[in-house]
Amino acid sequence: MFEDVAKAAEALANAKAAWVDRRDAAEYLGDTGGRALGALQAHRKDADVDVRSAVEKALGRLATDLGGVKPVPPGGAYPLEGLARACEKPGQRAVKPHEQGYAIDVLLKAGRHQRVYLAPSTRKDGTKLIRVFTYCGKPTPESLRWALRINAQLTHGALALAGDGDDATFVLVRSYLADEATPGGIKASVKEIAAYGDWIEGKLTGLDDL
Repeated sequence: MFEDVAKAAEALANAKAAWVDRRDAAEYLGDTGGRALGALQAHRKDADVDVRSAVEKALGRLATDLGGVKPVPPGGAYPLEGLARACEKPGQRAVKPHEQGYAIDVLLKAGRHQRVYLAPSTRKDGTKLIRVFTYCGKPTPESLRWALRINAQLTHGALALAGDGDDATFVLVRSYLADEATPGGIKASVKEIAAYGDWIEGKLTGLDDL
């Protein structure tokens, strides 16, 4: 079992591996960790004092390793505000309410900026989603062909059109199942969407508009 855990940890840490392999590794580690945690919790009041002490110490180490991250119970979901606030970093990422969600102003390299939005959404089948997106500039006949080519190269999110007519604009977006979204995952996504969105905006317009 320890060898399987070690292999999964190695796969998760391999940034060059296929995303599906890294996802499976994360799911395996989460399942294994959850079973271990459940076993420990079940014996917090064990009749043997030495066993009870060892269990409490193990749980204490796990709590320290989590670094303040609160686990979500099965079937539960982090509130949107908690996901948004997890993205805050003084001087680099500022979070504020926006319509039904939140806007996150991200300071990028060379003093550029990009505003990323978190918004709740619901699929036609009723599934709750969280959309992470940013606006990248107005489309032109020439840029539409370029955008389609870039879409095939993007590793995080997809470039789409939002709005109609004169209100149409490029938007870089990625959607998550609400009950699977985590603070760490959303923060990483916000940073990626901001960086890619700013790059696309720069290519399309040469401007630095939020």
